[in-house]
Amino acid sequence: MTQITHYFGAGPAALPHQVKQKIEKDILEYQNSGISILELSHRSESFSNILDQAKTMLRALYSIPDNYQILFMAGGATLQFDAVPLNLVGQSQHASYLDTGFWSRKAGDLARKYTKVKYVQGLDDTIDKVCCLESGEWQVDNSSAYLHVTPNETINGLEFVSVGDIEVPVVADLTSCMLMQDIDINEFGVLYAATQKSLGIAGLSVVIIRDDLLGPVNDHTPDLLRYDLHAEHNSIVNTTAVFACYVAQLMLEWVIQQGGLKVMVQQAKQRSELLYAAIDDNPKLVNNICKKNRSTINVAFNSADKKVIDQLLKAAEQEGLIGLQGHRYAGGVRASMYNGTPLEAAKKLATLIKAA
Repeated sequence: MTQITHYFGAGPAALPHQVKQKIEKDILEYQNSGISILELSHRSESFSNILDQAKTMLRALYSIPDNYQILFMAGGATLQFDAVPLNLVGQSQHASYLDTGFWSRKAGDLARKYTKVKYVQGLDDTIDKVCCLESGEWQVDNSSAYLHVTPNETINGLEFVSVGDIEVPVVADLTSCMLMQDIDINEFGVLYAATQKSLGIAGLSVVIIRDDLLGPVNDHTPDLLRYDLHAEHNSIVNTTAVFACYVAQLMLEWVIQQGGLKVMVQQAKQRSELLYAAIDDNPKLVNNICKKNRSTINVAFNSADKKVIDQLLKAAEQEGLIGLQGHRYAGGVRASMYNGTPLEAAKKLATLIKAA
């Protein structure tokens, strides 16, 4: 019997088996059209239907109000690190970035090309564990063009969900938690996510933006990064990433078939709790995130004894559990469990963690 492989990579992440089966079929011929989905024109009625269906499903899953636009833009989240300040700074002299880890700092550092960046302390430095300050403790300059936040930091596995009542528009990088956190859209002005985690494959970003933030735009902003143009042209400013949009539509359809956002959130919690319980019960292992901010999506841990980690990774690979190496900046082990990760994979990994 062939051993089943379970993939824990941080992205591109595991896709559900049913979605891969549908992709396999449509690569040969898409909906009796005589052509592959890989050949479908971005100007075709079929592609317009893909975009419309994806928007409708995403709007329903997150109860997105009518005064928000949903855009599909080429490139990943790192491209949005440039797009956000170019579109939103306007006449303001600066933007604020909540500092909670690697990705929030990278976003802020790239924004410095376009505006002054003020970092807002997001971590509590009074305790040994890595822990987020509550939003009421964030020192945000209310003259900022916006506050950028990263609700799920994938490298160290830190998570927060709500930002509460912030006076300036809040921009959120949801790349690693889209369809896995129950976000209140009304707390945010802009939300964006690269699709290679729980929305499909690499090469595409989804942007959700409130209408009042669609202008004015920096004069030097490339057309392909302008939110207003994508809203005006239904995300078809040039040859859109058709295949990536199609896979995103399939992923949204799959999530709804599984029971919707609440089911995805519950399953993420169930998978991560199995792993955290196993880590906490093993004195050789340590997770340095405080319990209230432990990510339900990316579970990271390490050991003072490198041999323990090496042996665990080797045992995992022998059991068909791959993609568990920690980020190159952190080391250790990182289990990224997006919506395509079955519970059985988490159970098998938890057993190995207990025995490490």
